Amino acid sequence: MCGRYTLSAPEGALVEAFDVPALNFDYHPRYNIAPGQPCPVVAEDGEGRRMGLIEWGFLPAWKEEPKGPFINARAESVATKASFREAFRRRRCLLPADGFYEWKAEGSTKTPYWLHPADGGILSFAGIWESWTRPGREPRHGFAILTTDANEEVSQIHDRMPLVIAPEDRDAWLSRTSRGESLRRLMRPAPAGTFRLHAVSSRVNRPAEDDSALVEPVAEG
Repeated sequence: MCGRYTLSAPEGALVEAFDVPALNFDYHPRYNIAPGQPCPVVAEDGEGRRMGLIEWGFLPAWKEEPKGPFINARAESVATKASFREAFRRRRCLLPADGFYEWKAEGSTKTPYWLHPADGGILSFAGIWESWTRPGREPRHGFAILTTDANEEVSQIHDRMPLVIAPEDRDAWLSRTSRGESLRRLMRPAPAGTFRLHAVSSRVNRPAEDDSALVEPVAEG
């Protein structure tokens, strides 16, 4: 599961890392991105690659009402599950991030941790997006983050993690011509040593909290 993440990289670094035109939306650092919020998303179509804002919450096109959006999709079944398979085939995307939160259950309490790249830099989470439209209704454009088995570091606190696409594989993930084995080889846990982690303030439990102090270490226990 991935239910919160961070993105505080400078705008110029995002443009360079994902090879997109200058951003046409108001960008600012985020330290507690939550479902239901508009988030930077990288995608390709007939007009090329660009970054825009899409809401975190995937609504299958066949849903009659815009209720109960998915925030995650399992990498193991995304290609075959009816809710996701068409989006996986045609509407893959990347979610820029520089870390994510996960909670470690300890008895009746859950301790939040921030996991971030051991060597710094910008991550790209694998995603899929969809447009939900109905006559007379406001269109909804939303995404889900793909998840996979936890790697060595993440398994200390949880059994799932976001599917991370390496920088050298971003083109293949976004290309609408990629199929089959070329995609399956990308859908695996990040290598051991990718992340560092530390406990953070329980303030992160509240989506309204969004400041740089959220990612600072706190004493465990």
